[in-house]
Amino acid sequence: MKNLKTKNLNKKDIENLKKIKIIELEEMKLQDLKILRVKIEIAIKNIEKE
Repeated sequence: MKNLKTKNLNKKDIENLKKIKIIELEEMKLQDLKILRVKIEIAIKNIEKE
């Protein structure tokens, strides 16, 4: 996210920025979970091959 000058923001703007940040963090967590799932699936397949 770009750096914004905070002195021009009102309460509504600040709340919107907080919501955007929360959404970004949730998307990052989902992405991390998807990566973890794939790694686990690969590990299980590798164990099954042995």
